[in-house]
Order: sequence, then structure tokens, then C-alpha cells
Amino acid sequence: MTPTKSATPTKSATPGASGTHKFTVPAIPGDNVVSASGSYTKMGTARVKVTVCAKQTGGTQQVGAVAVAYNASGASKNVGAVVLTGPGTSSCGTITFLFYTAHLKVHSFIGNQGKVVKTGPILTLY
Repeated sequence: MTPTKSATPTKSATPGASGTHKFTVPAIPGDNVVSASGSYTKMGTARVKVTVCAKQTGGTQQVGAVAVAYNASGASKNVGAVVLTGPGTSSCGTITFLFYTAHLKVHSFIGNQGKVVKTGPILTLY
């Protein structure tokens, strides 16, 4: 099965300033199976701490959320939260990225047999 992407990426109204910022990951249109949120804290110009959490809210095999941090050259690293055990279960992931502070984007996804089959809209945080 080929992963499907949602239509239009969305932008956050939150600027990329220092401090802790909370976010809600956009829902996957047409599927009420995952809710996701998190936060990020910029620490100076070289570090950002990112937490992303996903909760399975409906019946499907796997759900999750991913935060992708980019450096000025466009290289990326990510942190994810994946739920494999069924509705009502949640998971979180936290990491501090060094030198990956140019952009931060998040999205949720649905998985089936270990493969991503659908992704939600991408939220650009900064």
C-alpha cells in the first residue's frame, strides 16, 4: 500500500523565539484514530529540545507522530512517538537536537504491518 499524504501543509502561528512552545499536531482528515501534541524549547542558537506525544483514539494497527528538525543545510533528524497496542494507549518521545534549529515540522501518521500508510498535514512550527 502506498502512503497517502494530506493536502495542504499548515503553518504555526507560534514564532521560533526562545522559550517553551506547545503545539497540537493536525488531525488526519477522514480518520479519527490518533491525536498528537508536544512542545519545543529553543536553548540559545544551537539547541532545541523537542517532545512529541501520540494517543491512539480509534481502531487501527499503529499510529504515531513525528517531529523533524532541520539544520541550515537542510539535513534532518527526527523524534517520534508510536503506539502499537490499541485505542486509549499513548506514547511520547523527547530529544535535544544540537545544530538542528533552522526548522521544525511535525505530522501524525497511521501504520499497518510496520509501514506508514497515511500521513496527516505537516505543521511547520518554525
